[in-house]
Amino acid sequence: MSWFNFCGDFRMYGPIMVIYFAQVAGSYAAAASVLAVKMLASAAFEVPTGVLSDRLGRRGTMIAGAVAMVAAHVGYASAPGYGVLLAAVVLEGLATALWSGNNESLLYDTLLEIGREGEFARHSGRVNSMFQIALAVAAAIGGVVAGAWSLRAVVVLSVVPQVLCLLVALGIREPRVHRPLETNVLGHLGSALRGIRGNPVLQRMTLVSALRYSSESAAQLSPVFVAGLWPLWTLGLWRTFGHGVAFAGFRASGWVIGKLGAARTLLFGELFDAVANTVALVKPTVVSPVLLGSPAYGISTIAQQTLLQREFTDRERATMGSLASLLGSVLYALVALGAGLVADRWGIVAALLGIQAVVLIALPLAWWVNRRA
Repeated sequence: MSWFNFCGDFRMYGPIMVIYFAQVAGSYAAAASVLAVKMLASAAFEVPTGVLSDRLGRRGTMIAGAVAMVAAHVGYASAPGYGVLLAAVVLEGLATALWSGNNESLLYDTLLEIGREGEFARHSGRVNSMFQIALAVAAAIGGVVAGAWSLRAVVVLSVVPQVLCLLVALGIREPRVHRPLETNVLGHLGSALRGIRGNPVLQRMTLVSALRYSSESAAQLSPVFVAGLWPLWTLGLWRTFGHGVAFAGFRASGWVIGKLGAARTLLFGELFDAVANTVALVKPTVVSPVLLGSPAYGISTIAQQTLLQREFTDRERATMGSLASLLGSVLYALVALGAGLVADRWGIVAALLGIQAVVLIALPLAWWVNRRA
């Protein structure tokens, strides 16, 4: 799973994606609409793919996502215009939805099968840290390739890691604790919703997960803030530094959660990020970009996943995860739209502070979970 995550996120076109989409589609407005369709597609597929995972199995769902992701990247690389790009982002949205609730469930079920589910935080931290190292390395290589050849060459080369990702997925074994369900699809979805409604801890953790995901909309606006403090050429280094910090957080998360517990780790991580972001934005200095973002992102994310997986039921684990992701996608869209309007009217600092204010809602929820733990 570590290599699967590394190959899946080894996308060299990351830093130049919007520029490439604009080049193919004809305008930045068209490029922005393509990205919006990708988010909408992912949200639309979330719940059906979660049910699919619970009913048909984790391995098959992972492989289906890898096939869709390869097809999406072939579409990006060969797109002659706007229409093919749209089809490709819908495929990527499908792949993202197939993986979102499924892959963490696959890891948890694999550990549950051998009686080591208590080690979920440590293994999840190591597995998910590979996302960050892949993003950091791919961004650096992609910049060099784009400068030496072309933007399309970067996208074409990015197809190769996705093919490797599919090959790795074929080697994954299905956990034996998962069995096909006898209920129909609507009955299964209703059971998952009742499970969330009847569990106060799961209700609050689902909302915490969605609020934290909505804060990632700040990543699209943060470079504008950083460009006002640092030279433009340093933005790539700043992004690589952020991925490096997240990588370290993921790797250390198992140890930290083992010492503090998942609920306390999540609470302290969110509090630390809230303070760091507020300091960076209220009085901007040359040091602000280092503080901006989510320094505790890796540790907090694994703590969040650990708390969620403990509360999910074995029968509806992936469906419950997909419902949480769906709520996160909706909040992401609303927060991103609101932040864009605020940025146009009052500036980038006000927009980023607005996003931070929304995320602060997660603090009392995390405190409540900590008190109940």
